[in-house]
Amino acid sequence: MEKSKRSAVVGLVLALLLLLPLSAQTTPEVLPVPLEETVVVETDTLPTVFDRANPFIPMGTQWGSGWHQVANEWDWYINYATGEIIPWRITGWEYQDNYKVLIIRVREGVEWNDGHPYTARDIVFTLNLLKENPDLFSAWIAVEWVERAEIKDNLTAVIYLKKPNPRFHHFFRMWGGLTIVAEHVWKGKDPRTFANWPPVETGPYKLYKVYPDLRMFVWVKNENYWAKKLGLLDPAPKYVVYRYAPPPDIDLADFVKGVATAPLPHIFSWDMIKAAKALTEPGEVVLAPFLDPCPLGISAFNVEKYPLNITEFRWAISYLLDREKLAKTYPMAEKTEPCYIPWALPAWEAFKKYKPMTERALKRIEEEFGFKVEYNPEKAAEILDKLGFIDRNGDGIRETPDGKPIRLEIVSRPPTVLQEYYIAVELTEALKKVGIDATLKAVDPAMWHELAALGQFDIAVGSLCTPAWLTGDLVDMFNVVHSKFYAPTGERAAGGIHGANPRYRNPELDAIIDELWTLDPESRRAQELYEKGLYIWFKDLFAIPAVEKMFVQVFSAKYWTGWPTETDMYMVPYQWWPSFIFVLGRIRPARPRVIEYVSVWANKDIPEFTGTDGKKYGPFKAGEYFRVPKEDADRLIKEGLASYKAPLPGELVALIEDVSKLREQLTQAVSKMDELSGKIDSLTGLVYAILGLALITLLVSVVALVRKRGERKKEKEE
Repeated sequence: MEKSKRSAVVGLVLALLLLLPLSAQTTPEVLPVPLEETVVVETDTLPTVFDRANPFIPMGTQWGSGWHQVANEWDWYINYATGEIIPWRITGWEYQDNYKVLIIRVREGVEWNDGHPYTARDIVFTLNLLKENPDLFSAWIAVEWVERAEIKDNLTAVIYLKKPNPRFHHFFRMWGGLTIVAEHVWKGKDPRTFANWPPVETGPYKLYKVYPDLRMFVWVKNENYWAKKLGLLDPAPKYVVYRYAPPPDIDLADFVKGVATAPLPHIFSWDMIKAAKALTEPGEVVLAPFLDPCPLGISAFNVEKYPLNITEFRWAISYLLDREKLAKTYPMAEKTEPCYIPWALPAWEAFKKYKPMTERALKRIEEEFGFKVEYNPEKAAEILDKLGFIDRNGDGIRETPDGKPIRLEIVSRPPTVLQEYYIAVELTEALKKVGIDATLKAVDPAMWHELAALGQFDIAVGSLCTPAWLTGDLVDMFNVVHSKFYAPTGERAAGGIHGANPRYRNPELDAIIDELWTLDPESRRAQELYEKGLYIWFKDLFAIPAVEKMFVQVFSAKYWTGWPTETDMYMVPYQWWPSFIFVLGRIRPARPRVIEYVSVWANKDIPEFTGTDGKKYGPFKAGEYFRVPKEDADRLIKEGLASYKAPLPGELVALIEDVSKLREQLTQAVSKMDELSGKIDSLTGLVYAILGLALITLLVSVVALVRKRGERKKEKEE
């Protein structure tokens, strides 16, 4: 009986407390923007740069932030899924004077995201900026090739070259090397320190907000995007979020819920894809398998270090790569193929024209040196023995002729980048089996690139990427190891294979590269030089591919449809490519968006704004009651500008404060009653009854006061 009475009073107290305004409690949000309007893209690179978009300096931009994909643009693109040439900020180009003059024609109507027009002035300004600052990234292009650049008119740039170059227009293509910057923004700034933040670019999205704690960059659609005005591209998502991928279990769960729209295939493994298909509705998991242009294996040896500076030693390591096994155990797709041509190119149709010369070059190497691209640990041991690298003290580790143990450090990206890490693990074990003390050092992708550029590695395992896949021209592969990019170990070097400079120098290859740049790629002389260059590249073996990189880009169709698929590969599906803007321009909401409208009170004066439905609202005065889309209402409430509850009269506020004090007193009273319940049982029921009556009386008073205030307000209005 006593328990039921006490419960009744406590229930009444709780009912009263529900009338009190509670302090705002924020529920942790998965995203800071509406999920149904957002595409969430993931990266494997831990962000460290949150306030710069300077493409000319180390750590000037953050890879995986979205700047490279949805904010920055290039003058033209190639759709590598279809072969289509896409003129973008320019309409075309023309060579004159035996490829010594390049005329670029700018598209009329292109604008930076601050509204300034993109013109020939920006192209000429950028080239001059690089010529005047030869230490900047990509400056070598302007320094080596550009005599001068002139503005014929706002839509025409004329570039005079120091020597013929029929390929110079490729520097303006996606990932071509020349990132054009806005003259009106960069002029007068120090390019070594200027942040360009928020970024002024020409892309379809501009910076919305950065969340360092969430490792997240949020981009919002530029409604005044130039390509939208010209009818060329109008992406449907209002927001694009680039975030650092969470651990695999969370990543999988987020994908199933539709939170992760486009995971990174580097880390979203084939097993995760199979699990996602089992956990979602049919059709919600969209697969887009595509052969990546960069094979996987040894990106580079540091050939400046002993004994890696010995060509035969590097060939011995090649014999330790079990390409067939690596292809069968490849973790990122249902299957892939081993790679037996030791170059940094994919097995794409565009490169099959070079196959006869690769076969001749490899046959020549086998005949002259006895080296062959195959798995043969016994051959590796034989080469090491001939070099004098044997186990002299019986500890299982080979020593150099002067008795020092051979120790090699293999640098790889972390286990989350599984398609590279598993090769590093296999190579480490294979080296140990043959008597080389090998250790594996796994680092964050950004650190991998830093160590690669500084030459602080023995063997760098990763992708074998060069610009050649972009152009289909071997000179772009050869060029990454030109001696002009050499820097001693410990100093930053440009060039390299996927940024890993092998510290390789060869005057004969340099001469081939220099001449190739000036030749028509289809000329007989160019064909001769291509084959000579391949022979040198293969023979010296400073990089070794192991398997083709097959990725399965996976998309969630929970909120968006129209993604590329295996049967409709209208664009390369990779979400980290700059061409991803064309995918964003193709997808559409999975279901029609229903806008919910609600009414709120203004807590403060609210200026006019554009609602999520595209309509204008406001301005509103404090205390005004108005109706807006729920998303806008929630935003105003979050900012403290509005409320779903009407503003309370001053008398009621004071009364509520009194009730709040009474709540504390009641809590203390109930506590004391529990202590005295055994002593004053006969009085307990009466006390609870009195307390309940008091609270009921108080509630009635509150209701009466509110009603009386309403009647007075009505009389004034009449």
